[in-house]
Amino acid sequence: MHFINKSALAALAVVLSTNKDVASFSPSSTTTRIAHSACSSLTPSSCRQQQSVPQSTQLNAWFTKNEEELLSTSVEVVSDEEYDVTDLSDEKKLELILLGVWAVSISAFILINNATGPWPLFMKQVPERVFFLSHMIGGMLFGGGIILTTCIERAVAKSNDSKVLQFWFTKVPELDGLIVVPALTISMISGTGLSIVRYGGLNVAPPHVGAIFWTLIAFLSWWAATDLTTQGTALKAVDDMYERDLAGEEGLVTPKVVVDRHVSNVVSCFFILLLYSFMVLKPGTLFPFPWNA
Repeated sequence: MHFINKSALAALAVVLSTNKDVASFSPSSTTTRIAHSACSSLTPSSCRQQQSVPQSTQLNAWFTKNEEELLSTSVEVVSDEEYDVTDLSDEKKLELILLGVWAVSISAFILINNATGPWPLFMKQVPERVFFLSHMIGGMLFGGGIILTTCIERAVAKSNDSKVLQFWFTKVPELDGLIVVPALTISMISGTGLSIVRYGGLNVAPPHVGAIFWTLIAFLSWWAATDLTTQGTALKAVDDMYERDLAGEEGLVTPKVVVDRHVSNVVSCFFILLLYSFMVLKPGTLFPFPWNA
């Protein structure tokens, strides 16, 4: 976080207050203007006493009087600061890279099976019920994790509590890494295995199976483009808010990048609902797709 020096802000305020007469701007004229401003509300005798005080003392008094306004200006400047993902720690960058590699790898696995048939071939030898049980557990943890974390993150964002926000955004990646990502991986691999055992391959499975996997691919693309790319900047903004809270700053609100993530999370939940609708209704089996009718 870039801290703004109070003295620098005070000097900036002095410049702004005298910018109507740039030609007369000098250390002595500036000091005189400030002293005159401080005297304007005093009686003549009080003003003379004020003018007898050393100029440095008058400056300190003026800065103290206007400190609240200057601090409010500093808060506004800090609030408008943009957070650069390049400032993230090496550990966080590595985490984001690994998640990106995983998303590309699992998508490639699905696309290969959809294009060329069963791969790898040993999946033909796995019992159907093993794939079925794995698919149920993986789907339950994946779908439930997405919907539950969406609700929790919304509540966290509305709290405007820097401690709660920091705890959440340092734990969410761990939750994704330990539960959601493995569950989605198991669900997609076991679903592919089911299509191999039951139908001979993903490429020859009924239309609803292909629709399920294309929905998963669409979800992964959306998640990578909106959620994955904002995790780092959201964490940095929350860390900045947490530091300002520890410094005693009041009136802090949840960073905009965190609030905006709710839209991404809600759309992800709709992907989950669409996914399970395909699984239960089995379009193309219970009723045909319009283009297959």
